[in-house]
Amino acid sequence: MLTAETIIGKVVTFVAQKAASRIFSLASDKRKKACRALTKLYYCVQALDDVTESIFHTASSFRSTKTGEAFAVMNALNNHMHEVALASNMFIDLGHELRAGLEIIDPALAQCCDALYVSKFDFLTEMSRSLEWNRSGKEGRIVIKMPSRTVESEMLERGYAETLEAYQRGEKAYWPDTWAESTEPPEIILTWEDHAAAAEFLQRLADHRKCLVDAKKMLRELLSKNFTVDELLFQTDSHSYR
Repeated sequence: MLTAETIIGKVVTFVAQKAASRIFSLASDKRKKACRALTKLYYCVQALDDVTESIFHTASSFRSTKTGEAFAVMNALNNHMHEVALASNMFIDLGHELRAGLEIIDPALAQCCDALYVSKFDFLTEMSRSLEWNRSGKEGRIVIKMPSRTVESEMLERGYAETLEAYQRGEKAYWPDTWAESTEPPEIILTWEDHAAAAEFLQRLADHRKCLVDAKKMLRELLSKNFTVDELLFQTDSHSYR
């Protein structure tokens, strides 16, 4: 999931931007249910940001002139693989409730969940397996799968507009294919001695994280400006669509 932070960040930013103009008109009970879904989305983003920060911190702790970048990155990833898996599963588990919560806010917006959970492949499930040990050789390697596709804000806007028009015509709408082929290599192979690959991975992770942090900030502002404490703490009904 680490290498998907840019895509997740773009989709979350898109959701926050569109939801901001729709929330004020919701009835009280609907507001609470929509708020819960967005709050859980925020904590999913926070969990992914936390584990990314932990990887950078651990790599910094291991780094020295004797061991070099590769040793630091390999240990950092190995130490936090379980946390990466937990953060990934949080996103996957949220899928149904997030879609139901967005359906309350804007049915056309709810379709954007397909960009992560359905589309032509289950993106989040695939990317939850993006970090794996390969121990087939003498020394273990970590294989990092990069997203095979990407998405741009213009594509999300176009998908939303087409879906909204379909709803207005009374037609059943399906989110159009919003993916573009990624130009990144399909995977990065990290070893205990390849310092260049380790440095490249850290740089990419830093770029991915910036997009994720921007999305988290926007989502936090959406929640703080549009919902009360009571709405933010609403947890009595575990099914936001009821």
